[in-house]
Amino acid sequence: MKNVSEILRWVGLCGAALAATAYAQKEQWLEYHVTREGRGYSYLELTTNAPPNVSLPKLNAKPYFARWVSPLDQSGGRWICSGPYDRVFIDSKGDGKLADKTPIGTSQLDQYSAYFEPAKIVFKGEDGPITYHLLLRFMAYEGSDTRVLASSGGFYAGDVDFSGKKRHIELIDGNVNGTFNDQGSTSGECDRLSVKDDKVGERYLGKLLELDGQFFRVEVARDGAFIKLQKAEDVVLGKMKVPVSISEFVALGENGHFVRKPLKGEFTLPAGKYRILEWTIDRKDSKGAAWQLMGYGFNESADFEVAAGKPSALEVGEPIRVGLQAREATNRLDFNLSFIGRFDESIQITKGGQRPAGPRMALASLDGTYRSTNTFEFG
Repeated sequence: MKNVSEILRWVGLCGAALAATAYAQKEQWLEYHVTREGRGYSYLELTTNAPPNVSLPKLNAKPYFARWVSPLDQSGGRWICSGPYDRVFIDSKGDGKLADKTPIGTSQLDQYSAYFEPAKIVFKGEDGPITYHLLLRFMAYEGSDTRVLASSGGFYAGDVDFSGKKRHIELIDGNVNGTFNDQGSTSGECDRLSVKDDKVGERYLGKLLELDGQFFRVEVARDGAFIKLQKAEDVVLGKMKVPVSISEFVALGENGHFVRKPLKGEFTLPAGKYRILEWTIDRKDSKGAAWQLMGYGFNESADFEVAAGKPSALEVGEPIRVGLQAREATNRLDFNLSFIGRFDESIQITKGGQRPAGPRMALASLDGTYRSTNTFEFG
């Protein structure tokens, strides 16, 4: 009987452990919301060539066509036809037809742009239909080609449990492909997650979410309908070192999106692969005015790895360099001035939170007969 009691006790303990794990990993369901304010953006490639084997509506003007790509669609995406500025047709059902679709009208028109109402798109899911909304903006500026900007017109939101504490979250389709669980090393690859009262704001999605000094393992449904969260107690950290001038350092990688304020140039990150997302240097001049340098727009040259027990160093920040480009136009020269960092990233300079007056440039001929001084404008 003693052995039987021991067996039953262990079965009970194992059951309790499994129940706790299941509870930590339970699906927490979210609600879908439609919005006219895009939450993620992606340009679509436009063409005037009609897609093959797609029935087209009757139009009075030469149309534009674009294909919106989504992994939720069995054929890989949906065709869009603009007629060209005041209405748009979308293969909303995925049946390869545009001729029988009701045109979507504009919500706003101006001299250069046409903003369209949210377009409802339906996919076939394993458990039934999946609804998504796409926002489109057609732009035609003087002297430039027509472009179409797609943005996500729907997001998921709800109150979820973070180890006993309820927090409101929103899931955002950041790369505008219809899914909500995309991860990657660049911001353009990732979807986003925001948590109420999180000082960081929206974070790019990864395996981990850092909130209030704690790590949580994150799993998001592909269609965004639910999220799973589990407090991560076994996260392995590695040490990083940057120049002491760095006030803030932001990294994005397989583990997620992390913001650090280095102490004497040192901080830790979960072990894994990352890319620098941003860095910031804050200083005050002799008059007490606050100046800030910020680096952003990094490429693969800014990839780095964090390993446990092996401190890594990154040389980021100053010095920065100035890039000057000249382009010859009709009877004039156009100059472009930019500030560039160590990894060829773009640099933003602000004073008191505002951009300072643009730099001045003096031009003069070798014989001294011509001299001109101009001020660069931010654009």
